[in-house]
Amino acid sequence: MNEASVALKEMILKNLGQNGFPMKKVSLPLEKLYEVADNKGANLNHILESLAQEGTAHEKSGDKIIFEAVLPESMANGMNQEDMMKQAQEMMGQMSPEQIAEIQNMVANMSSEEREEMMKKAASMFGGGSHS
Repeated sequence: MNEASVALKEMILKNLGQNGFPMKKVSLPLEKLYEVADNKGANLNHILESLAQEGTAHEKSGDKIIFEAVLPESMANGMNQEDMMKQAQEMMGQMSPEQIAEIQNMVANMSSEEREEMMKKAASMFGGGSHS
Protein backbone atom coordinates (compact mmCIF):
# COMPACT_ATOMS: atom_id res chain seq x y z
CA MET A 1 0.00 0.00 0.00
CA ASN A 2 1.35 3.45 -0.84
CA GLU A 3 1.80 6.23 1.72
CA ALA A 4 -1.45 7.95 0.74
CA SER A 5 -3.40 4.72 1.24
CA VAL A 6 -1.80 4.10 4.64
CA ALA A 7 -2.63 7.66 5.73
CA LEU A 8 -6.23 7.36 4.53
CA LYS A 9 -6.61 3.98 6.24
CA GLU A 10 -5.43 5.53 9.52
CA MET A 11 -7.84 8.45 9.03
CA ILE A 12 -10.74 6.03 8.46
CA LEU A 13 -9.85 4.03 11.58
CA LYS A 14 -9.59 7.23 13.64
CA ASN A 15 -12.97 8.42 12.34
CA LEU A 16 -14.54 5.04 13.12
CA GLY A 17 -13.11 5.11 16.64
CA GLN A 18 -14.53 8.58 17.26
CA ASN A 19 -17.97 7.21 16.34
CA GLY A 20 -18.05 4.23 18.72
CA PHE A 21 -16.21 1.60 16.69
CA PRO A 22 -15.50 -1.29 17.42
CA MET A 23 -18.43 -1.62 19.84
CA LYS A 24 -20.85 -0.13 17.30
CA LYS A 25 -21.32 -0.43 13.57
CA VAL A 26 -20.36 2.86 11.96
CA SER A 27 -21.41 4.14 8.54
CA LEU A 28 -19.53 6.67 6.45
CA PRO A 29 -20.53 8.32 3.17
CA LEU A 30 -19.34 6.06 0.36
CA GLU A 31 -19.01 8.69 -2.37
CA LYS A 32 -17.05 11.01 -0.07
CA LEU A 33 -14.58 8.23 0.79
CA TYR A 34 -14.00 7.52 -2.90
CA GLU A 35 -13.49 11.26 -3.55
CA VAL A 36 -11.01 11.63 -0.69
CA ALA A 37 -9.12 8.52 -1.81
CA ASP A 38 -8.99 9.78 -5.39
CA ASN A 39 -7.79 13.25 -4.30
CA LYS A 40 -5.03 11.72 -2.17
CA GLY A 41 -3.95 9.22 -4.79
CA ALA A 42 -5.08 6.29 -2.64
CA ASN A 43 -7.00 3.17 -3.64
CA LEU A 44 -10.07 2.82 -1.42
CA ASN A 45 -10.74 -0.77 -2.51
CA HIS A 46 -7.23 -1.82 -1.43
CA ILE A 47 -7.71 -0.02 1.89
CA LEU A 48 -11.05 -1.78 2.47
CA GLU A 49 -9.45 -5.13 1.63
CA SER A 50 -6.64 -4.46 4.11
CA LEU A 51 -9.11 -3.42 6.81
CA ALA A 52 -11.14 -6.61 6.24
CA GLN A 53 -8.02 -8.75 6.71
CA GLU A 54 -7.42 -6.96 10.02
CA GLY A 55 -10.93 -7.50 11.37
CA THR A 56 -12.84 -4.45 10.11
CA ALA A 57 -15.55 -5.73 7.79
CA HIS A 58 -17.55 -3.42 5.56
CA GLU A 59 -20.74 -3.50 3.59
CA LYS A 60 -21.67 -1.02 0.90
CA SER A 61 -25.31 -0.03 1.27
CA GLY A 62 -26.65 2.60 -1.08
CA ASP A 63 -24.69 5.79 -0.49
CA LYS A 64 -23.07 4.53 2.74
CA ILE A 65 -20.40 2.10 3.72
CA ILE A 66 -21.02 0.34 7.01
CA PHE A 67 -18.06 -0.85 9.05
CA GLU A 68 -18.28 -3.60 11.66
CA ALA A 69 -15.64 -5.24 13.81
CA VAL A 70 -15.18 -8.96 13.23
CA LEU A 71 -12.55 -11.44 14.25
CA PRO A 72 -10.19 -11.98 11.31
CA GLU A 73 -10.52 -15.50 9.92
CA SER A 74 -6.86 -16.18 10.51
CA MET A 75 -7.54 -15.68 14.21
CA ALA A 76 -10.85 -17.52 14.35
CA ASN A 77 -9.68 -20.72 12.68
CA GLY A 78 -8.61 -23.37 15.15
CA MET A 79 -8.75 -21.17 18.25
CA ASN A 80 -9.64 -22.81 21.51
CA GLN A 81 -11.16 -20.95 24.44
CA GLU A 82 -7.78 -20.37 26.10
CA ASP A 83 -6.40 -18.81 22.90
CA MET A 84 -9.51 -16.64 22.57
CA MET A 85 -9.14 -15.33 26.13
CA LYS A 86 -5.47 -14.62 25.53
CA GLN A 87 -6.36 -12.76 22.31
CA ALA A 88 -9.04 -10.74 24.12
CA GLN A 89 -6.57 -9.80 26.86
CA GLU A 90 -4.01 -8.72 24.26
CA MET A 91 -6.63 -6.56 22.54
CA MET A 92 -7.60 -4.97 25.87
CA GLY A 93 -3.91 -4.39 26.62
CA GLN A 94 -3.69 -2.24 23.48
CA MET A 95 -6.60 -0.03 24.57
CA SER A 96 -6.18 3.14 26.52
CA PRO A 97 -7.68 3.31 30.04
CA GLU A 98 -10.25 5.76 28.63
CA GLN A 99 -11.31 3.27 25.94
CA ILE A 100 -11.65 0.47 28.51
CA ALA A 101 -13.66 2.74 30.82
CA GLU A 102 -15.89 3.75 27.90
CA ILE A 103 -16.58 0.10 27.05
CA GLN A 104 -17.27 -0.76 30.70
CA ASN A 105 -19.61 2.22 30.96
CA MET A 106 -21.42 1.26 27.79
CA VAL A 107 -21.91 -2.35 28.95
CA ALA A 108 -23.11 -1.15 32.36
CA ASN A 109 -25.79 0.98 30.68
CA MET A 110 -27.06 -1.84 28.45
CA SER A 111 -30.29 -3.68 29.09
CA SER A 112 -30.00 -7.38 29.88
CA GLU A 113 -31.32 -8.12 26.37
CA GLU A 114 -28.62 -5.95 24.79
CA ARG A 115 -25.92 -7.64 26.90
CA GLU A 116 -27.23 -11.07 25.93
CA GLU A 117 -27.20 -10.09 22.24
CA MET A 118 -23.65 -8.76 22.58
CA MET A 119 -22.51 -12.02 24.20
CA LYS A 120 -24.11 -14.03 21.37
CA LYS A 121 -22.25 -11.89 18.82
CA ALA A 122 -18.99 -12.31 20.73
CA ALA A 123 -19.47 -16.07 20.88
CA SER A 124 -20.12 -16.26 17.14
CA MET A 125 -17.16 -13.97 16.39
CA PHE A 126 -14.88 -16.33 18.30
CA GLY A 127 -16.32 -19.32 16.49
CA GLY A 128 -18.08 -20.74 19.51
CA GLY A 129 -21.67 -21.23 20.33
CA SER A 130 -23.45 -21.01 23.62
CA HIS A 131 -22.25 -23.74 25.95
CA SER A 132 -24.65 -23.30 28.84
